[in-house]
Amino acid sequence: MFKKYICTMCGYVGYPVKKSKGSFLVEIGLWLCFGLPGLIYTLWRLTSSYDACPECKNPSMIPVDSPMGKRLLETLNEDKL
Repeated sequence: MFKKYICTMCGYVGYPVKKSKGSFLVEIGLWLCFGLPGLIYTLWRLTSSYDACPECKNPSMIPVDSPMGKRLLETLNEDKL
């Protein structure tokens, strides 16, 4: 089973999404106009991808079962009471 995560910025609990830096349209433009820069840009986008929160889009997701994740969950549960 997949491990759940919590966002340290907004408190979202769930699974992160993969995000890539840069722009897809720029990538297509570079491929169409210039071959080698398009390849370099594509490789940079692939290597700079990160897991982001689906709610706030920040790269601040941590596992729920980590010490900090447990503290955040406790804080969220206390706020709901």
